[in-house]
Amino acid sequence: MQETLCAFLIVTTALATQSNSSSDWTGVWQGELNGQPSVVLTLAQDNGTLEGTLVLNIISRDGGQPRIIAHEPHTLMQPRVEGVRLAFQLKRIDTSSNPMNFNVELTSPDHAKIHCLNCGDAPVVEITRID
Repeated sequence: MQETLCAFLIVTTALATQSNSSSDWTGVWQGELNGQPSVVLTLAQDNGTLEGTLVLNIISRDGGQPRIIAHEPHTLMQPRVEGVRLAFQLKRIDTSSNPMNFNVELTSPDHAKIHCLNCGDAPVVEITRID
């Protein structure tokens, strides 16, 4: 009986960890590269579905010291939660027909890693929920 209870608790805990809802993602998330703010992901469920924006800061290393030279605000397209992952697309600023595909993976309740899957050598950025 005790072994069955332990097995049940392990399975229940594993399922709870995997079954994140959209509400687990709501808030403001920020990340840095080279000591500079690089991304701000804002997610809300005001209309019942997960929606949001992503601001990408363009960082230049010209002149040695990294600095922000531009901001690219985007509206998330087709956001979907898949377990501990959030996937979405962004329209490219250069009006290319191919959208940018992003994947965000929760590493803890207030920490995640964001990565553009089709943006060349885009780095994986750790982000933290600040609100």
